[in-house]
Amino acid sequence: MLELPNTLNTSNIYSKKVKDITMNNEQVALYKHLRDYTGIDTLLLFFFSGSLWRRLIYIAGSSWVLLGLLQGPFLAGSLYCWVRRFFFAEPKEKKKEKKTSGPKVQGCLRYSPVFCKLMRYNTNFINKVLKKNFSTNVDKLNPNWLTGFVDAEGCFSIIIEISNSLTKVKTSFEINLHEKDKDILYKIKSFFGVGAVYHRPDRKKSLYRVTKINYIKDVIIPHFTNYPLISRKRVDFLLWSEVIKLILNKDHLTLEGFLKILSYYASINRGVSKKVLEYYPNIIPIDKPVIKLPYNLNPQWVSGFVAGDGGFSIYVRPAKDYALLEKVYYRFHIAQHINDQELMKLFVKFFDCGVVAVRSNLSRCDFIVQDALSILDKVLPHFDTYPLLNLKQEDYICFKKCMTIIKLKKHLTQQGLKKIKELNLEMNSNRLK
Repeated sequence: MLELPNTLNTSNIYSKKVKDITMNNEQVALYKHLRDYTGIDTLLLFFFSGSLWRRLIYIAGSSWVLLGLLQGPFLAGSLYCWVRRFFFAEPKEKKKEKKTSGPKVQGCLRYSPVFCKLMRYNTNFINKVLKKNFSTNVDKLNPNWLTGFVDAEGCFSIIIEISNSLTKVKTSFEINLHEKDKDILYKIKSFFGVGAVYHRPDRKKSLYRVTKINYIKDVIIPHFTNYPLISRKRVDFLLWSEVIKLILNKDHLTLEGFLKILSYYASINRGVSKKVLEYYPNIIPIDKPVIKLPYNLNPQWVSGFVAGDGGFSIYVRPAKDYALLEKVYYRFHIAQHINDQELMKLFVKFFDCGVVAVRSNLSRCDFIVQDALSILDKVLPHFDTYPLLNLKQEDYICFKKCMTIIKLKKHLTQQGLKKIKELNLEMNSNRLK
């Protein structure tokens, strides 16, 4: 069928007037996936002749198979045969037809602009499923890593739009990052198979967002149910999930249901906005659920969390007691709200080093490792085994090079100190400029 790697030739099988269809490498891979998954030559589904509505139903039938609503090659083949026989079988008594130009063979392939558009539309639709079901293990994110990253950077959002004549509830799952870190957003989108990535060049931001309620119900909530969040963000997720249930049950369309949503809304993230308070000043926040921390942290979760809220710092300060009159400082740290103080203590247990520093005036607590031996023997080996995967991995690589220089005592030389300064200019905020 595929005479050349990228050419689908139909002239030898159906009609010499049918043109070859040239496909790019991505389309060839898609064709093979469809064929292997369904057990039939699925590319042919998009080009059969017949009335428009018949062909549309035929395409829809192929999509059912690809979406997994009908599983396995046997059922796929059965659907193929049934639809083909029902919609395309010629009647027993054929009526004489007027001759027309071009092939008029029932079921033959045609090179039709209409069907090229239909194929392109349906292929894009199916491709979302293929990206989720056939992604390679190399690109596939670890689910625990992803949960850790969302614990640090994710947001379960509820927006209440209120005016004199209208009230509206919007929900979304979002991850907002610097535009230079957009690659990880595309990996997350590929992992979930739903949602979209948006770019805001004026703010130098990129955003991954899922807004469709069915995607949230079928994909997002099951993931964080199977791979639970650990930080205080889990409270937001649990309350947010209850709001999703109310919306799915259409309770948000009733006054009682809407007021209940407001009580959840008041306990999520930053609470009630000023505008909502103007219309509903007597909102009573619902009690937040009590969550229990795990006994041990998952190493993949740790790397995902550090990819979001962790940091690797190297800086040089004047020091009169040193021969070069400068001293190199280094640290690995994770910053969180003071309410997550117990979580920070789990990092001390996990890495078997470091301390938790509490800053009450800033409502903040930090896990900090500043000992060179602890960093070299306990911190670096972890991230060599469980990489950060996002832009912060580049910071880690520079940090590791600096620590290697320090380990070899080369930071005490002019050349080594210069190299550390150069590496420092490639890290953290300097990388985002």
